[in-house]
Amino acid sequence: MFVLKSASPRRKQILSDLGFRFQIQPEHINESQYDRESPLSYLERMVHSKLGTNWEPNNLYLSADTIVVYENQILHKPTDEEDAIRILKTLSGKVHSVFSGVAFHHKLGTDFFYEETAILFHPWSENEIRNYINRCQPYDKAGSYGIQDPNGPVKEWTGSYTNVMGFPLRSFLARHELWIRSWEES
Repeated sequence: MFVLKSASPRRKQILSDLGFRFQIQPEHINESQYDRESPLSYLERMVHSKLGTNWEPNNLYLSADTIVVYENQILHKPTDEEDAIRILKTLSGKVHSVFSGVAFHHKLGTDFFYEETAILFHPWSENEIRNYINRCQPYDKAGSYGIQDPNGPVKEWTGSYTNVMGFPLRSFLARHELWIRSWEES
């Protein structure tokens, strides 16, 4: 059985659109960042924590997490409207990075990888930011935005579009065949 260890509606949609059948069993973990923990160390720790440790031997498990990073600081999901405004003001007209990490686990072991996408925002006024927040309600998204949101803040990107949605599809497809084959052969 293929088990997705994530409650993300965007990850579920991407995998469903590819024709994967899976069960969803998210881990509920503390997502606090440690003092002086680097963004990539945090990402890897979160992905492994979400993978959990209670595994059935014949299942294939997949976990993922996405972080938005600006000036080596993680911009988490906003806590409220004012926090979303603050985050979007910070990113307005600037380039930042989105990292999505993914881990697979089955009885032969665990594989972790991540992908980075560079994002440039439109330079937005506070009024444009408030209109976007009211229209798209980006409270469940790291960095307070979705690349898929119509008339959103993203001007351009370099890298994977789906990575910014929360799942690095190209990297996953390049690796999943090897993992699925080794899982089926074991």
